Amino acid sequence: MLVDDPGTVEEVLPGGNVGGAVRVGSTVRRPTGPWTPAVHELLAFVADAGLDLVPRVLGTDARGREALTYLPGHVVPIGVEDLTDAQVASTMAWLRRFHETVAGFPRDTRRWRFAERGLGPGEIVCHHDVATYNLVFDGDALAGVLDWDVAGPGVPLDDVAIFAWNGPLLEPEADAAAVARGLRLVASSYGDVDPHDLLDHVPVRMANAVARIAAGARAGDPGMRRLGTVGEPDRTRRRLARLLQRTAELHDAIG
Repeated sequence: MLVDDPGTVEEVLPGGNVGGAVRVGSTVRRPTGPWTPAVHELLAFVADAGLDLVPRVLGTDARGREALTYLPGHVVPIGVEDLTDAQVASTMAWLRRFHETVAGFPRDTRRWRFAERGLGPGEIVCHHDVATYNLVFDGDALAGVLDWDVAGPGVPLDDVAIFAWNGPLLEPEADAAAVARGLRLVASSYGDVDPHDLLDHVPVRMANAVARIAAGARAGDPGMRRLGTVGEPDRTRRRLARLLQRTAELHDAIG
């Protein structure tokens, strides 16, 4: 167990709405849950396999929070500042490496945040929230991937879809040509993904997100209840309904 000096300063970190992460010196502290052992096993596995840009698990502190290495860099504020093309390409290249690495992770049953089961055919362990608010950059280069607490079973396209949802598909009324360009960039940067397939998978991935958030809140998960304070999952339902109305238009724009 980590023991901090008296008077240690804690800095609330920017990013997502789930974890309640704080920085303490060169470490990050986050609340734990029944899913934490599986997440720690995952982080150790990918790090030992040579995957870069992931936090290292250091243990727990006196308050029972997990302690991870702090990954410095710039968090691009979602909806305020757009990722550059180079940042998108760097993130998708890392995501492809992560998926290739995690394909070797043991497939037997574990307790994840939203499920307790093993991996099915075609599934890997996904990060499930590769989005702007969980990424740090050094210029145009990805410098770290944060907030692994919702990792669990999924298909690789799930992770690409959540990135697209929080990138080119972020604004429901965005120009179709700009959205199409963004989807093509995400798909080509990841590799071997058709942007049409990506567009069609986003509603599948986000419908699953709505169900998981709602179920977690009903079960008393404090992180999922915290999402309720910022309007989830209703906000996602509204965005998803608008995306479905525009799907044909966006397919045409992709070409």
